[in-house]
Amino acid sequence: MSKNLHENHRERMRQRYLQQGADAFSTHELLEMLLYQSIPRGDTNGTAHALLEEHAGLEGVLFANTDDLCTTEGVGIKSAIMLGIVGELVRRCALENRPRSAVFDTFDKARRYVEPYYIGADVERVYVMMFDNGLHLIDFYLACEGTVNEAYPYARAIAERAVRKRAASVLIAHNHPNGFAVATAPDREFTHTVEQALKIFNINLLEHMLFADGECIGLLKKYAGSLRASPTNEDSETFFTKYYADMETGRRTLADMLGMENEKTE
Repeated sequence: MSKNLHENHRERMRQRYLQQGADAFSTHELLEMLLYQSIPRGDTNGTAHALLEEHAGLEGVLFANTDDLCTTEGVGIKSAIMLGIVGELVRRCALENRPRSAVFDTFDKARRYVEPYYIGADVERVYVMMFDNGLHLIDFYLACEGTVNEAYPYARAIAERAVRKRAASVLIAHNHPNGFAVATAPDREFTHTVEQALKIFNINLLEHMLFADGECIGLLKKYAGSLRASPTNEDSETFFTKYYADMETGRRTLADMLGMENEKTE
């Protein structure tokens, strides 16, 4: 009796989907139907509700790791693998839809390019975009994973790679996976460190984008929505003055940290 009841319910849901489309369903109903593929019998409605509650919504479900998903009652390894595959397909779809702009001359074009890489990210990641004089993208890569406190050693590597690529300008981005789109003191210090490392080679830091909680902000905000490849008189030292009581001390610390001053003169 119970088996027939569930089968009849599933068939009604399928017919409703065919007649009304996905827009007629709530998120938990669509997840319930997705679970039909990995759970051939039984009620998946309760499992769908539990997944959404325990993993803080749909994004948490689709980007949770397999072991965490299996802690939800009713979810086995087949369901966990299926949900992981769906999450990865969502991420790849977003990557395919990135703007393929020949010229990254606005903040929004750069944001739209980088943003898909943060879908489902549960750790901080620093990505780097490098441009030629015409703001054409010549390099894009993951510089590091971890907090920006751990990213200081990568400032020199970013500068050296920019030199090898003959980049005229660089844009960096990182995320706060469980925080807000508000720059912290380490965020600002990391921005300054990277900018000064690039400046040694006369390479411009265009912007430092921060992604968090569905938002994206620019820490430098130099160009009011437009990006310029060539350095201007207005650099981020003005922006950072309020965060550094003694800029000379900051520069000496930077030189000690990166060991690049001697390289400049050689």
